Amino acid sequence: MKDRFGTFLVETSDWIMRLIKTNFAWWIHILMGGILLGFFPATLALFATVRRWTRGDLDFPVWSSFHQCYRKHFWNVNALGMIYLLVGIFLFIDILLANKIPGVLAVIVYFFLSFVFLIYLLSFTYFFSVYVHFQLPFKEYLKQPFIIMLISFKQNVLILIGIAMIGYFIYQMPGLIPFLSGVLPAYWIMNILIKQFNKLAVSD
Repeated sequence: MKDRFGTFLVETSDWIMRLIKTNFAWWIHILMGGILLGFFPATLALFATVRRWTRGDLDFPVWSSFHQCYRKHFWNVNALGMIYLLVGIFLFIDILLANKIPGVLAVIVYFFLSFVFLIYLLSFTYFFSVYVHFQLPFKEYLKQPFIIMLISFKQNVLILIGIAMIGYFIYQMPGLIPFLSGVLPAYWIMNILIKQFNKLAVSD
């Protein structure tokens, strides 16, 4: 009984340190890219790291693996990320404009654009997972996250619930932001989607 409890404590401590080190690596690499150019490659490296965890690979040097992925995909993922960012800004501005226009038609347009924006956000949550799991041509990284999201209703619900719970948890304890703010949602999303990706691979 004592041996089991001791093993549990060691494994728990290992996981806590693993999560914190990875989250620090994420923040540092975001800053290394000047925030705007750092966010997308740093988040990609974060998802590549947690993907290895979901496949049972836990014993590898986090920093060197993280940094190698960050450098390797820096420009490609930034190009894709900027496309996603511009689309998101365009939709958000349209929603703000529709909200200021009076009339029934404007209300319909507002709710339609809000729905499209929600779909866009869900697609974006799939983007990094798809990128690190599949070898695809450039344009397919824009299309496939959207397609997979449309056929993954259960996964969408689980992702939204998980992100809401993690967001509430961190909101209640903002001191955890430097330690867990990126790695927890990334691990949650990847852990859900890896199973869906495996099902899609089998069906193909």
